[in-house]
Amino acid sequence: MPSPEVAAAPPRRRWGLILFFVLLALLLGGAILVMAGFASLAKGGAVSVKADSTLVVKLDRPFQEIPGNPIATQLMGQKVYQALEVHRALRRAAQDDRIKSLLVEAGPFQGGFGKIQQLRADLEAFKRSKKPVYAYFEITTNGGYYVACAADKVYAPPTADLMLTGLYAEVPFYRGGLDKIMIEPQLYHIGDYKSYSDTFMRKDMSAAQKEAMDAILDSLYGQLVSAIATGRKLTPDQVRTAVDQGLLFGDQLKERGLVDDLLYRDQLDEALRKANGSGKELHLVEVDDYAKDHRADPESGASKSVGVVLASGGIVSGEGDGSNGNMGSDTVVKWLRKAGENDRVKAVVLRVDSPGGSGLASDMIWRQVAVLRKTKPVVVSMSDVAGSGGYFIAMGADGIVAEPGTITGSIGVITGKFVLKGLWDWTGITYVPMKRGRNADLFSAYSRFTPEQEALVISQMQTFYRDFVTKAAQGRGKSYDEIHKVAQGRIWSGEDALKIGLVDQLGGFDEAVALAKAKAKIGKEEKVRLEVYPRPLTLVEALFKGGLEEARISLAESRLPEALKEPLRLYRTFAPLAAEPFLAYAPEQIRTR
Repeated sequence: MPSPEVAAAPPRRRWGLILFFVLLALLLGGAILVMAGFASLAKGGAVSVKADSTLVVKLDRPFQEIPGNPIATQLMGQKVYQALEVHRALRRAAQDDRIKSLLVEAGPFQGGFGKIQQLRADLEAFKRSKKPVYAYFEITTNGGYYVACAADKVYAPPTADLMLTGLYAEVPFYRGGLDKIMIEPQLYHIGDYKSYSDTFMRKDMSAAQKEAMDAILDSLYGQLVSAIATGRKLTPDQVRTAVDQGLLFGDQLKERGLVDDLLYRDQLDEALRKANGSGKELHLVEVDDYAKDHRADPESGASKSVGVVLASGGIVSGEGDGSNGNMGSDTVVKWLRKAGENDRVKAVVLRVDSPGGSGLASDMIWRQVAVLRKTKPVVVSMSDVAGSGGYFIAMGADGIVAEPGTITGSIGVITGKFVLKGLWDWTGITYVPMKRGRNADLFSAYSRFTPEQEALVISQMQTFYRDFVTKAAQGRGKSYDEIHKVAQGRIWSGEDALKIGLVDQLGGFDEAVALAKAKAKIGKEEKVRLEVYPRPLTLVEALFKGGLEEARISLAESRLPEALKEPLRLYRTFAPLAAEPFLAYAPEQIRTR
């Protein structure tokens, strides 16, 4: 007997059920967004700042140029400092009668030399308010101590560790390993110092690369020693002796003059309470919370603005705001245009923190800077790195301001490919090449460049290099030969770049804004408001933008053990010195199945 069949739902009822579930999903999604919006408003509302507070800056979190993702910061509790936000908060706090002192909790600093020097300058500016600045650490490294020693008083507990190890760089060379797995690199560079291709082409360091790296390390090490000596009122020899010991702890810190006293945290809190005159309770407010409070506003009453465009990350074509490590040329061009169209904005500061990237994308941003300069002055403020493409987008500005420790220059070109035929032959994998057009296989990984193709690639690289140097010469008011002499792919510290004319002056945000004001003929003492591009996203905007995965990765990195955070930080510090492939090719490949 045949089994009875279940009657199918009528079509109208089936579509009704589908529509019901779709509407239910939309309502639930909307409810989530509304709740997220209220959470965002609650977390981003007014901050309670007592009349006798200590402002706290903690150096145990990422310090970056772009705003933090609100999904990570507001929903997941990740702590991130944005350089400009901290800078503006410290400026406000210096004039805020409720803030009586500043405390720097000097953990391992997660940023490069440019950001370290900007923060140290912010502390020095705060000290001019005559309010005391204290620093405290339990364990810290070079960067954290570099900032801490700018304080009026530096304290640590009797069991504290200071890893004042000096500077160390390891430059890898992969050619030997590639040979073993039968991968042949065919990479070319224009400029004796453009050394990224050497990472794959050589087994050791070239004389040119060693010269450039030695100069960078000498410059940065000199800056480290000088800053500590100045901050702690020591001689450079005393600092170098301490650095050569590497690991200092306990009584050694006080004996060498690296701290003022050995105090536990409760003893420090008691000292702060008395200094603030705060009675029985110490009131602490963290700088990222204080940044939301605008009752003390040095920009109040300003009728004119200076636009600040944040250009952070590797340079790629298309969209990208730097949150995933890349800035898109379309995005940066859009921000520059908006700043140009804003009648309140009288000048623009382009804040660059980039090791370079696509030559095409860099040229698009360079062009928009040139267009913008026809109506408003543009000044570049360099952060940790403004090399290769990062220098390309900066070189046409009306003025360039770099930190002494900024890595800049690297005017050169790299391109090429890796030939994998040997590896495929060894594994037994075979490809049958088919092409139409003599050079259709130009960037095929299965064949080497022919002599004709090699000449074609090198010719294009030479053309691009000449264009790079020509534009740099025009931007810097120098001859082609003068720029070529200091170009050739060589990286320079900001300190050395000033000597050879690649930048105009040393400094950070304040110096760049002051130069922009001068170029725009705004009075030195006249107040201006900073208008930042991009503005920070709200939590709801971030959710719609689809930033959950990005926030998840960022949060996961923030929760790494300290033993892994430091290598990651060091990698990110030195990776830009190598991440300089300037001509990026992405040929379409036709595969048949």
